[in-house]
Amino acid sequence: MKMRRIYFLVILGCALTGAWAQNVHVGIFQDQLVTASVVYCSSGNYHLVAGDEILARFGQGDVLYLTLDREMVKVLDADRDFGFFSEVELRGTTPDCVFRIRPIQPELESRMYDDDLLVTAHDRYMTLVNRVDMDKYLAGVVEAEAGYNAEKEFYKAQAILCRTFALKNLDRHLSEGFSLCDGTHCQAYRGRSMQHPGILTAIMETTGMVLADYHYKLITAAYHSNSGGQTQRASEVWLSDADYLQSVVDPYSLHQPHAKWRDTISFNDWKQYLLKNGMRSVNRIPEEIIYVEQMRRKKYFVLDKDSIRMAKIREDWGFPSAFFDMFPDGDSVLVWGKGYGHGIGMSQEGAMKMAGDGFLFRDILQFYFHEVRLMDYRDLPASSIPHVEF
Repeated sequence: MKMRRIYFLVILGCALTGAWAQNVHVGIFQDQLVTASVVYCSSGNYHLVAGDEILARFGQGDVLYLTLDREMVKVLDADRDFGFFSEVELRGTTPDCVFRIRPIQPELESRMYDDDLLVTAHDRYMTLVNRVDMDKYLAGVVEAEAGYNAEKEFYKAQAILCRTFALKNLDRHLSEGFSLCDGTHCQAYRGRSMQHPGILTAIMETTGMVLADYHYKLITAAYHSNSGGQTQRASEVWLSDADYLQSVVDPYSLHQPHAKWRDTISFNDWKQYLLKNGMRSVNRIPEEIIYVEQMRRKKYFVLDKDSIRMAKIREDWGFPSAFFDMFPDGDSVLVWGKGYGHGIGMSQEGAMKMAGDGFLFRDILQFYFHEVRLMDYRDLPASSIPHVEF
């Protein structure tokens, strides 16, 4: 197997202090307009804080009610009405602090979170923010993004990518009062890691590790479910390009759960779609050749002098990937696809197979990323990570 070089650096100059990055502010339930929630203290001790004032102390089993009322947060517990606040905080005072929150307007399933809860009132909703230790956050992300049945070396590789993404995008939601959201716009986060204690162990064993390019800039830490046997160069999907995101022939993703998929569409709908997207040559080319064939991943589907991006076809038709073939079947078109996701960077199922075969996390990252530097984020130049203050 051909392996690319990966560089391990210890830099003595221009290092960040790193203290500010130990916690991350994550907007939770951000795809909903939450106006009422119940918060349960599951473990540890908390202070209820508004401004500089400690309103109450809470411990295991205590319950707090938060309701949006006249653009303020109304706060109550079982016995007391604390009043109305524009901002309120449930601040952990012990290392084992865990809370469970259940939105009741709208009614959603509850989730468990480590550390602190910050609540801010708006005119139509409350912003809920989990201020959490970075490694605990990453454990939740890795579990949400990758499941809990893989080998530790895979979790280490995934953790490094998730940490790299988080640090590179700390200012993504700054105007909204937090750093990252809990949806796929950032990285999926459904609260604390609950299913596999080995996930947090793997993260702790790679604490601080990130991937950087030759200019000591954090890379775009792309990953997807399954490459279908070949990853995609970034420029073939996105407008930007990166030398470290090249196409890689990936045998490890073959024969995995999301390696193949099938679909069927109407031939007439396919033809009209091509015409709608400016492919006028469809009207003068025999129908038997207006189908897609990809022995290797292609950037464009080309007919005569017309073309359309494969990524656009995937998006418009809702296909799992842009790596597929099409075959005629009467009045229909059979779509035989490979892989799942955008195909850029690390294939998660391929990486899981590599870990299962005995490869170390360094081997996995070497395989999917071209000549990147594995290093401690605290050794990066200060300009490499967004500066945020809350």
